[in-house]
Formats: sequence, structure tokens, C-alpha cells
Amino acid sequence: MKKLVKKILIKLKLLEPKGTSSSDKITFPGGIFPINDTQPEDVFIVGFPKSGNTLMQHIITHLVYSSSQYYRLNPICFFKSHERPQPNYKKVIYLLRDGREAMLSYYHMVKNMGIDISLEDLYSGKISIHGGMWHEHVNEWEKNPYKADILFVKYEDLITDKMKVLEQLCNFLKINRSIEELEKVIEYTSFNFMKNLEKNEDWSRMKKEVNFNKGSFVRKGAINSFKEEVTEDLLKTFVQNSKNNFYDFQ
Repeated sequence: MKKLVKKILIKLKLLEPKGTSSSDKITFPGGIFPINDTQPEDVFIVGFPKSGNTLMQHIITHLVYSSSQYYRLNPICFFKSHERPQPNYKKVIYLLRDGREAMLSYYHMVKNMGIDISLEDLYSGKISIHGGMWHEHVNEWEKNPYKADILFVKYEDLITDKMKVLEQLCNFLKINRSIEELEKVIEYTSFNFMKNLEKNEDWSRMKKEVNFNKGSFVRKGAINSFKEEVTEDLLKTFVQNSKNNFYDFQ
């Protein structure tokens, strides 16, 4: 089982294969900074895998920079992460998605990367993701041990009421945007727009690098599709393990 987890991490570029080093591949004229060398004003986009992290990345790009292209030298940096709470994560946008849907989306992602895995492996907890389960990730961030300034964003709200979430983000980030600008963000981060982005060369290159050989990374953007694909017994087991985290999901 440990070998399977390691295989998944290597495929996702979260773990270097033995004998390689990512630092050997990096060249940048201005130099690079250690990943933990961040500033208090930096913002971390965090969530359990497949909770809308990539969608939020694109939202922040359009919301903050309001341009189709940019070369960023701004003092505030935005980082995407799946990590548990860290001392240097001072300002966080935490994405919370119904774990039953996040696990299903993760299942389809790794299957599309050619990894043999079952729904039972994931929903029963036989395989941990990023060192744990969905409810453990959520619990640790809700406890907020390092007293970070956190905005909790439900993935489901991004789907059903994105304008409200954008207004919350503007308030959290202390930026002003007109209704017209927010409507553009909604347009450029819609499911269909994101789906079409996969046809671009950079997305194709990224998918090739992690052996994502079939299916779509932007799969459904669905709510409650787990009811159609996951057995009641597996869902019951998952909810029982995560019961303290389902107070806000139907």
C-alpha cells in the first residue's frame, strides 16, 4: 500500500523519484527563494486535493491582476498548497468541499493517470492522501493552531453563488472591483471556459508530464455526483469516519 501512495505522489510531482532533485532543474536569472521563506502578507490558497484549488488559482489571477497576462513583481505572493497548517501560513484562503465529492474527483484523477486504485481504497481510508484523510485535513485547519487569518470558502458556493464568494474575496484581500470586473472573473472561470483551457499547450504539457493520458483534469465541477457512483455502504463508512465535519453538507 505504501508503494501505491509513493507512486501517486511521484506522478503528481509531489515527490521526486530516487536519484533526482527538483533544484537541479531550476534556473532563474534573479535567483530563487526557499519555499518557506515567505512574508506575513503572502496569501496561501489551501485545500484538500480536488477541492477547487485550481479553480481558485484562476479566480485569484483574474480577480487580483485583472489581465490576461502579467509579469508579477508584486510584494504580495499567492501560493497554492495542500499542506496542513504551517507557521508561515499567516493569511489563508481555505477551500472546503464535501469530502464525498472530493474523494470521487481524486479517484478519477489518479485513474486517468494510469494508477490502479479503487473507490474502497479511498473511502474506507486504506490509502491516505497527503498523509491523512479529508476530515483530518479539515479538522486541523478549523483548529487553526498558528492563528492564521483564514477565509473559509465552500466549493459548493463557488458553483452556486460565485458572485457572493468574489465579494468575500475582495473584502478579505482588501481590493476593490466593479460589478463589471467581477462578472468578467465569473466568465473567465466558468466551467466551460476552464474546460476549454485544457486544449492550450501549457495544460497539455502539464498533463503529459504527469502521465495524464485520458479524461479531463477539469472533469465535472459537480455537486453530489458521488450519489450516482459510490455505494451506500462506502459512503456510510466515510461519513462515519468524518461525522464531525458534515454539519454543513446535506
